[in-house]
Amino acid sequence: MLTIDGASPDPVALDQAARALSNGELVVAPTETRYGLLARADRQEYIEKLYGLKRRDLRQATALFVRDLADAEKLGRLTAAAKALYEKFLPGPLTLILRAVPDWPPPRVVDGKIGLRCSSAATIRGLLDRLSMPLTATSANISGESDVESVKTLATVFGDRIALYLDAGPLVGAVSTVVDCSTDPVRILREGAISREQIEQTLGKLNVR
Repeated sequence: MLTIDGASPDPVALDQAARALSNGELVVAPTETRYGLLARADRQEYIEKLYGLKRRDLRQATALFVRDLADAEKLGRLTAAAKALYEKFLPGPLTLILRAVPDWPPPRVVDGKIGLRCSSAATIRGLLDRLSMPLTATSANISGESDVESVKTLATVFGDRIALYLDAGPLVGAVSTVVDCSTDPVRILREGAISREQIEQTLGKLNVR
């Protein structure tokens, strides 16, 4: 376990975490909302390893962290609504559900859709800058259980099955807002840190349900 400053993480700690992820290991790290359980998302076996740890059904989708708009466009088809939301709120606590570009198996692509996040958290951005692949954007908990605010508590749950814990202190932020932009009008699947009102103001109420 490494203690880091969430706003300005130690580059050495980020290097260590990036090496672990590159080698197919799992890492717990702070996002702008809660702690995330990270794995490299370009290989199905690492996703299955993560899902086994979370006791989560592979038919339940996971969102992916991407570095920027260019990376997002490689993975999902951005509609006009998705681009408007991206430009307004990302990087930030928003997950966009898009029609998938790659033909990946679940849980990365489910029913032809993929979920993408562009995080504002310095730790996530630092890791993505060091890697050439997207990362999973899933909460660090057992599936169906409450989110955990403390890394020390997470360590009692997952133990040494996590290669590295990056501890930035307790995180109690709201969860990300999830918006399905693969439909017209778009659908707000989960209201979180970004409110329905903010989404409606950006897109116009007639384009949101």
